[in-house]
Amino acid sequence: MVPTIPHGTPLDAPSGHDTISVASFNLLAPLYIRPIDQRTNKVQPFAAFEWISEEDTDRLLGNECRLPRLLQSMQACRGDFICVQELQLERGACANAGGSIEDTSSPEFVIPQWITPLIGSSGDGSRPTYGIILPSQTELEKIAERNRRVLLADAAITNAIFYRSDKWSPMCNGGGKRGVNTKNTTTSVTHAFVPADDTSVGDTDVDPIVITSIHLDACSEEKRVQQLQRCLEQSVSFACYPPPSIIAGDYNAELLDGSCLHSFLAEGDYDVNNIPQSTSTPLSGLEEATQSSNRAKECAASLRLQNGVLPSKEQLQSWDNLHDNVRTFVQDHLAALKRIDTGCTRVAYDHDEDPATVSDKSARAMAEWKLDHVLYTPTTLAPLQRWSTLEDDEHSRKVGLPNDKIPTDHLPIAATFQKHRHPKLSEEANDKLAKTLSEINRRQKLALDAKRLADETKRVELENEHREKIKDESAEAETQDGSAVAEPQPKKKPKQKKRPPPPEVIQHIRSSRAALKELKAEQRSERQAFVGERTILERMVLQRIMGTTCTQWVEKS
Repeated sequence: MVPTIPHGTPLDAPSGHDTISVASFNLLAPLYIRPIDQRTNKVQPFAAFEWISEEDTDRLLGNECRLPRLLQSMQACRGDFICVQELQLERGACANAGGSIEDTSSPEFVIPQWITPLIGSSGDGSRPTYGIILPSQTELEKIAERNRRVLLADAAITNAIFYRSDKWSPMCNGGGKRGVNTKNTTTSVTHAFVPADDTSVGDTDVDPIVITSIHLDACSEEKRVQQLQRCLEQSVSFACYPPPSIIAGDYNAELLDGSCLHSFLAEGDYDVNNIPQSTSTPLSGLEEATQSSNRAKECAASLRLQNGVLPSKEQLQSWDNLHDNVRTFVQDHLAALKRIDTGCTRVAYDHDEDPATVSDKSARAMAEWKLDHVLYTPTTLAPLQRWSTLEDDEHSRKVGLPNDKIPTDHLPIAATFQKHRHPKLSEEANDKLAKTLSEINRRQKLALDAKRLADETKRVELENEHREKIKDESAEAETQDGSAVAEPQPKKKPKQKKRPPPPEVIQHIRSSRAALKELKAEQRSERQAFVGERTILERMVLQRIMGTTCTQWVEKS
């Protein structure tokens, strides 16, 4: 259990960059407050905030009251990084004068005025100054197009990362040893940062810290899995070894055991010096029954089946397949994650309760969910403390969110970490591993080439023997018929149909293919045994050398 501190406690870290603090705020975009959905011509239940009365609406949901309090909360947290979701951008005052190829027909999207003090200097140094990482204008236009269609509003609502510019510098895009190709999307913003006072710009051995602000799909577990996979693929691309990574935000899921997202989380202690446990290890009868029960429960919850309806056999099979997909991904990418044990962060009317059965609106039950999470890489980060969540906020649990204390519909979360350098193989061990890998590849290629050459040589030999045999038989037949005298040849030979290979050649080809297949299977088994004996750290080195995953190398060499 990670020690808790009172919610909202400033996250000022000690001097140095080994202690990192991250907060996550789902800001509740103004556009998402009681909008008319053009697809249904009514307000969606999750955006109705039915527990907030008409007389309290302006105070709790109105921009004039709510947004300044939200800004104050963000400024007071003083985190190294603030991951935000549902940041509603607005059009700038003028069109893009730089001739950008992305979109010059309308002014670019810029941050709203209410939050600009966060990136402005206080003058007296009383509060930190932040920089901001946003998706490209192209991605923002995609978001705005959806809102124009569904909500009749030209607004881009996105994720962003605010970073303390006095402590951290973003790794720049483009060339150079530190160049990265950041691809931020509609569901996540990922970026790598180095200490602002870091002078080792050309040192590729310096691990950056990779921060992601994430907001996963609200309806589909499959989409959530795909979105998190893309995020992890981008995170591991920033350094030779998987860098310290923190993924904070609104997952729109509770990550409970049995969910597919839960399969991203490492079980127990994660030591890169250990050989990873095989995913094919059989479960005991009790473990298998528990797993099946948990998966069925989470499958039903994801599909929003009500009144105790169980998933069908086909739905459960799809759920199991998605689990297998995640486990394969984690094994292939060596992407171990753990979760800070935050509690519930969302409180609202119970989705499963039928409003028609409750005569008194005030008697409706409030339900709580764990929807906001902080995931991190346990090999390089050790959690130190976290903000308390709804377990310590009786008022919010009773009246719901937003309220006079919390100005958004998700309780913000935060945590601090101790950063560690990633374990590395010694230079001697690294060289030995590379030489062994090279020797396996060289030896197996030589064996395959020799096999193919011998097969081809034998095939040509058999075809030549067959050709000579046909020639001898033809000459003998002509002699016996007394037709040895040559007849005049036609000016143009008639086109002959391609004859099938003789039986002995066909048999050789078939047996050669079978033998080659057997040789490849033997070599694949050798590669599998080699990988199976390697530790997680050694597999990381192998994948860096090969430029592919160990699984792909085992299958295809």
